[in-house]
Amino acid sequence: MPDISFITTCKGRLDHLRQTLPRMTVQRSAECIVVDYDCPDGTAPWVQANFPAVQGVKVIKVNQAPLFNKSHANNLGAAVATAPWLCFIDADILVSEGFAASLGQTLAHSLESRLYLRPAPVAFGAYGSFVCTRRDFEATGGFDETFEGCSYMDDDLYVRLQMAGLQEANFPGEHFVAIAHDHELRTRHYEIKHRPVSHRINSFYANIKHDLMRQSGGGNLALADRRAIYGEVKKVVLAQFESNSDCARLELTLPVSSSVPIRYASEIRRKWIFELVNVALAPMPPRPL
Repeated sequence: MPDISFITTCKGRLDHLRQTLPRMTVQRSAECIVVDYDCPDGTAPWVQANFPAVQGVKVIKVNQAPLFNKSHANNLGAAVATAPWLCFIDADILVSEGFAASLGQTLAHSLESRLYLRPAPVAFGAYGSFVCTRRDFEATGGFDETFEGCSYMDDDLYVRLQMAGLQEANFPGEHFVAIAHDHELRTRHYEIKHRPVSHRINSFYANIKHDLMRQSGGGNLALADRRAIYGEVKKVVLAQFESNSDCARLELTLPVSSSVPIRYASEIRRKWIFELVNVALAPMPPRPL
């Protein structure tokens, strides 16, 4: 039984995976799961040809998926993991040779301490790579497959882990080194190619969802409700972008179960208004792509 399962997804990133997967396969007491999400580079055949006798390397092949859904891909990988700890790591992350060994005692003593682990300092390209227990991942519902585009699904999961009572702990950031590349590669297999717009949609949706979760006691919203909210968020944010307006506005009526009955055949019902507003920011120093 491995101690940790490395889960990496690939769609158009085989050049990166050629460099990063060998470093995962040599980690102590680990298994590696590669999700080929209809990769145009032929990831699954490459893994099977180059790691045929390596115990603990699994490949999941997804067909007929022209658009990348990273959340779905990660969930597929987690579903076949057998270790108590999961390490979600992007295909462009070079993991240090002794990473798993360095976490040995931390993992052994943290199963009951409700922690998830992130690199610190965290490089921009390694922001979405982290470690948590399989138990906690499953209890929070895993990644939200409602997300489209290339950003914020990891932030969403971090928030939900914290809402479930977990605390963030850290390991040295030098264990995860990101291979530099441009944003075009990040957005190539998504419907929306404009990364800031994608980020706005996803972050706006996630924060609305988190407020609704808190209002309802912390549980996940139903998938149909999440998809409906995401669709409305996407519509208003795209309209804001296309019209070059300063604000995207969304009004939500809370479920009747949250209404407050009062006398004389009346009740108070609640509506929440969310606004995504352009603000003037001080110039930021340049950061790596």
